[in-house]
Amino acid sequence: MPELAQPTDDGLYIPTVGKWSSDKHYYLSRYMDAFTTSMRGKWAGLNYIDLFAGAGIERIEESEVLEWGSPLLAARTRFPFSRLHLCEKSRVRYKALAARVSQVRPNAQILRGDGNERIDEIVREVPKDSLSLAFLDPFGLHLEFETLRKLSDIRADMIIFFPDHLDALRNWEKYYLQDPNSNLDRCLGEGADWRSILDTTPQDRLAEVLRNLYVDQIRSLGYFEFEYQRITMKGHPLYTLIFCSRSDFAAKLWRSISIKESDNQRRLPF
Repeated sequence: MPELAQPTDDGLYIPTVGKWSSDKHYYLSRYMDAFTTSMRGKWAGLNYIDLFAGAGIERIEESEVLEWGSPLLAARTRFPFSRLHLCEKSRVRYKALAARVSQVRPNAQILRGDGNERIDEIVREVPKDSLSLAFLDPFGLHLEFETLRKLSDIRADMIIFFPDHLDALRNWEKYYLQDPNSNLDRCLGEGADWRSILDTTPQDRLAEVLRNLYVDQIRSLGYFEFEYQRITMKGHPLYTLIFCSRSDFAAKLWRSISIKESDNQRRLPF
């Protein structure tokens, strides 16, 4: 996979993020390359969907280094996606995103708003005979299960940011337990009895049990291949990237790109 030149400060808004953002983009960019390389010519088109797209460039907090965000990684794959479908809620991030992406992919669909609310517009723009890759990277538990249900109407692999330690396990007792319409309820979807499950689960198994509950919900949408990548910071678990597909070949692709972690160490069993 070719290395992209490092971005430079273009005078537009650049958010500051933690080092863990580099880790998720490492796996995403490697899968994008494998996806577009292996699937080109086999479908009427390849689409990229990013419902929480950000500004397109990020500044890593610890080092001040600038890195490409997910939509600009997608815009610069060596074998191009047919079309990018991007959504960003923040006004300042959206303005920077639209300016940056339009320079390299003028045909991109770029929407401002909550990705959960604008998903219908995006799905309508994806041709039925195409294949998509959806990167779903909310800040916290803001990806609603109904959004996944609508995405399941098209053929799409999904890479989901699941903030188990960053949000769910940190806040479930204090903020979500007594709220029947909590972020955790909307994320896990109807029928996920997480309250009784978490209440009876040993502390050291909470993350595993919560992830399995979420995966079982996604399985009901017709997905049957799942892979997981734990992201940590200084040895402490933060979140899990969950790869979902209806294709065993896609799962093999994910395993092939994730065998080495972002620090070039060989991956240990999850």
